Amino acid sequence: MNMFTTPQPIMRGAALAAKKIVIVDDYEESCKLLAEILSSTYDCSYTSDSQSALNLINQTRPDLILLDYKMPGVMGVDVCRMVRESETTKNTPIIFVSGAATIDERIKAFETGADDFISKPFHVKELILRIKARLSDKEPEVTSEISAANLKMNLLSRQVFVDGEEVNLTPKQFDILKLLVAAKNNLVTREKCLTEIWGDTEVTSRNVDSQINYLKRKIQKFHGRIVAVPSLGYRLESQE
Repeated sequence: MNMFTTPQPIMRGAALAAKKIVIVDDYEESCKLLAEILSSTYDCSYTSDSQSALNLINQTRPDLILLDYKMPGVMGVDVCRMVRESETTKNTPIIFVSGAATIDERIKAFETGADDFISKPFHVKELILRIKARLSDKEPEVTSEISAANLKMNLLSRQVFVDGEEVNLTPKQFDILKLLVAAKNNLVTREKCLTEIWGDTEVTSRNVDSQINYLKRKIQKFHGRIVAVPSLGYRLESQE
């Protein structure tokens, strides 16, 4: 489908303080269906033109984005990457809602910065529960900052600094590093990463390994190292 659709707001029944969701899918009927399902609880806007998606997201500043993977022109992973590269939207939860995706496509989505992936056809209750999980208020952190040697993590602003210089991490990389720093010098299993960061999303330990490799390159100035524990997981060793 090669058509431009003006971003459409759907707010029937939504409270003034309702959290905002942007829906991006090249099939307009899918956009309308998702908006109808969610509009009683959320303030929904949508577009079926992927090239206008970023403008809608920047204009709306949504609390969550529902994104199709396979779209003509600008693919869903490209939209995801641009969202993650923007300072104002880099922490916005992104859930891919797409049909018949291969495991490689799913992994690509997560590597690009997706928080979740739901395959079509989906059960409405599952979609709503996954959205609620991503939008739910987190428990207050016991502390606002954790550190290891010359690496510091601000848990409120979700910023990472090595020798005082900010390191740009994706949300998944930040969460993995947080687990490693919190368990400093102790094992963090791949299973723990998968459970606490990806939940029940169908990904494999290969995805954890991939994110760890990216993470190592980004914190090269850290006075320590991330060590692989064969067949189990990883350990962050800090030179205090």
